[in-house]
Amino acid sequence: MIINIAGYQDISLIDVHGYVSSVLWVCGCNLKCPYCHNWRIAIGDPSTCKPVDTGEVKEEITRTRRYVDYLHVTGGEPLLQHRALEEIYEFAHEVKLLNSLNSNLVLTENLRILLDKDLIDHIATDLRAPFSIMSGVGSSWSTYWEKFVESLRLIADHGIRLELRIPVARSLTNKYLGKTLEELLPVLSRIENIYCIVNPLVGPPHTQPRDREWSAKYCFPTEEELEEARATVEAVLGCKVFVKKWW
Repeated sequence: MIINIAGYQDISLIDVHGYVSSVLWVCGCNLKCPYCHNWRIAIGDPSTCKPVDTGEVKEEITRTRRYVDYLHVTGGEPLLQHRALEEIYEFAHEVKLLNSLNSNLVLTENLRILLDKDLIDHIATDLRAPFSIMSGVGSSWSTYWEKFVESLRLIADHGIRLELRIPVARSLTNKYLGKTLEELLPVLSRIENIYCIVNPLVGPPHTQPRDREWSAKYCFPTEEELEEARATVEAVLGCKVFVKKWW
């Protein structure tokens, strides 16, 4: 089977918090987040992405499996290629690796297929607040948001470990974060194994985001804003919260 990818990293210490992982970057995405620094992967830019046989990915997994705990698949949006992903995840489990998925969670039915086959052990997702702006999909944002919430319910139903990432946009996210978390509390409170990571959005010159004008306005939140976001998450969800810094 063919899968369109941007690369494979042997060892990462940052993609699954507290564990060592290998990372597969899968091309294509159905959101258009203005701050995305992987947007060339998201659009499937042929200078960055290439179609490969899943057998090549399995060879990479075999080569690196003894050094890592997880195979972490990110993008882009990996669930766009869920059939190839299913094959790769099945192989990773065969060689005794845990599987991690970094997803925007708006392709609920594709996620359901993988969960029903017990192929995912860990999921990481961004909680975009406000989703209407940070997803970049315009007036159709509410449809995507409903799918996101439905996917969280699936994660709760299947007992999957969740890494909830909070991308913090300067002078924006904290205006909406508390209300967004309160809205999601009925489902997030059902996820027993959840932890949160507060991530500052970073723009040029450190990254080359999709929308440089947007990023110039909203990237690089202050230390006070990160602390405010941390306190909000902790107060509403009561989960363990980690804060990353850009400086």
